[in-house]
Amino acid sequence: METDSAARARLEDYLRAEGLRDGDRVPPERDLAPRLGLSRRALRNALQALELEGRLWRGVGQGTWLGEAPAASLRAGGADPQAVMEARRTLEPALAGLAAIKASPTDTEAIRRCARRGAETHDQESWGRWDAAFHRAIAFACHNPLLRQCFEQLEACRAGTEWGRLRSLVATAALRQHSTAQHLAIAAAIADRDAAAAHRAMWDHLQTVHQAIQATSADAGGRTAAPRHAA
Repeated sequence: METDSAARARLEDYLRAEGLRDGDRVPPERDLAPRLGLSRRALRNALQALELEGRLWRGVGQGTWLGEAPAASLRAGGADPQAVMEARRTLEPALAGLAAIKASPTDTEAIRRCARRGAETHDQESWGRWDAAFHRAIAFACHNPLLRQCFEQLEACRAGTEWGRLRSLVATAALRQHSTAQHLAIAAAIADRDAAAAHRAMWDHLQTVHQAIQATSADAGGRTAAPRHAA
């Protein structure tokens, strides 16, 4: 049986060999699995790993495509950072609690892996990618298309808001270190199937980030928005 890492390596080798780039469609699983000599399950796990990192996206009835998903219909033009954080603090603790109930072993390992990789990074850009992947993995682990769509709407809002000018101020080394510890606590609660602890840990995490955004916005005179990958 192929390990997840071996399946992923085989998939990435195929994508490189075929010269597929962002915007190109990936063959359907039923065709690609036998071509790579993988089970459908192993291939699905490999695809999910790349999706968590934002390297491809899959839409119901739309297939699998390389690159970032198209922006969701809801735009952030009228959603200031405080409103986005309010929505996140409402949704994401509930997602963490549900993930503790519904996550598969593969899901929990993906969540842990994102938390670990975030802990291993030393630069803001890499940490931001694994931070986003961590929150995305939790949304995926709920196995609820409606809730996942709500999460993706919020991600689109974050992507569409002017985060950049305060990004380096909010996502300091100290906040990244604290957030990393919080990620690991959330991942542990989900793995332990402790929904209440997962909900509470996610709330605490987002509250920490919200307070950092408020403090930084106040220092900046409220003229700028929050960073894209603050949490």
